[in-house]
Amino acid sequence: MPLPLPPTLTGDRIRIPIVAAEQQILPGAKTKLWTFGGSFPGPTVRRRAGHRTRVTFEHQLPKGVGELSIHLHGGHNRSQFDGYPGGLTKDQPRSLYCDISRALTPRQSGNDLLLSPGASKTYVYDLTERAAFQWYHDHRLDRTARHTWHGLAGMWIVDDAFEEALPLPRGNRDLPLMIADRSFDRDNQLTDPFSEQLRPPADGINGAKILVNGAFMPHHPVGPRRYRLRILNVSAFRSYNVRLSHGLSMVQIATESGLMPKPIRRESILLGPAERAEVIVDFAAVAGESVELRSSHRHPGRNTAGARSYEGALMQFRVRSERLPDHTRIPRKLRPLPKWAQGAKVRKPDQRWEITLGGGFSTKWLLNGRTFDPAHVQAFPHLNKTAVWEIVNRTTVAHVMHLHHTDWYLLQRDGKPPPPWEDCLKETFFVYPNEKILLAGHFSDYTGKFVIHCHMLDHEDHGLMGQFQVVHA
Repeated sequence: MPLPLPPTLTGDRIRIPIVAAEQQILPGAKTKLWTFGGSFPGPTVRRRAGHRTRVTFEHQLPKGVGELSIHLHGGHNRSQFDGYPGGLTKDQPRSLYCDISRALTPRQSGNDLLLSPGASKTYVYDLTERAAFQWYHDHRLDRTARHTWHGLAGMWIVDDAFEEALPLPRGNRDLPLMIADRSFDRDNQLTDPFSEQLRPPADGINGAKILVNGAFMPHHPVGPRRYRLRILNVSAFRSYNVRLSHGLSMVQIATESGLMPKPIRRESILLGPAERAEVIVDFAAVAGESVELRSSHRHPGRNTAGARSYEGALMQFRVRSERLPDHTRIPRKLRPLPKWAQGAKVRKPDQRWEITLGGGFSTKWLLNGRTFDPAHVQAFPHLNKTAVWEIVNRTTVAHVMHLHHTDWYLLQRDGKPPPPWEDCLKETFFVYPNEKILLAGHFSDYTGKFVIHCHMLDHEDHGLMGQFQVVHA
């Protein structure tokens, strides 16, 4: 089928109902989903940096779905609008993996920040970050993977004057692409992989079919010119090593935290869950042909559990044959690192986050020896200061760690400088078995509680999440 392009919302006051809907994903019967605005993906929100945006989400799903908590992934959000996971409630009276006291008040658990069935909540985003490709999804304790699997995900693009001044493709040549895997029964309905209650470390869920913008093996017409592809992986566990057929290369210009200092030509790009890459593709050399966006296996040395990438076609670009003018180009330099990142040095970390597996009979993922507890804070970084943190993976499975609140600069992987494509700002990082990474981050916007967690969503739901609190110096 043709590639679906979600509607774009650009106003400063936006209403998005969260509703059950049916969508044509496979031939035959439509698939029942939980959606933002009636479609998967939900509407794409596109706003300018620095322009305050109020989004009212209305929870119209059945009561049995329970509370929701919407996270703008990549946003520099105030803690009350950041999608805090919350704790135990009447609708969710226990957690199978997180040790949370029933004695906590709603405020102590963060339950006062949740969105209950039948209610609405207005999230206020100041968009203090620079231009970037973001996304939004549910972030409820223990249920993030389940809710996202059922369709609760949408894309968000932040623009700014710096980026708009560059001669990059825009308009209908700027394509956001959301990749997701899902499994279906013979009636085209989503399966329920969560009923199996898979235990760590073998708890990663892979879907049997790969969707792009909610369609299976879609196609899209393009001209023989340059296009900007914004590629996002929203799968719960699966990775994609994206590449193009016909020997076409991609020029990467951005990560999840916006433009890189300089463009990098790539033959393939590994994207773990929640990672994004923006690339420029020139279709001029393949006029009149069809080009596939594919995913391939990675080098065997890195195909550890959690990092094995899908192999197969994702979608097709059908290139028109007529000659078309193209006034775009890729600048030799893009966006310099902010001064705090330019001045960041390798030093003893202010905070260490160690990933382990424990829990005895009921295995759990642990971060610094604990599962998530809204009453426990493990780090207290200072506002307007740059911190250096270390993340260490002591397990046999790769993880993809995401840090809320701000962007980060990778200083080292196992004591070595980052590769060129990671010598930039990011907020989601692969951490391979027995690997450690050193990061610098500047806490510039808000005080409050924020979380750090694995974005392999089954890992997050099974305990691999901690929290930090930004405080005044």
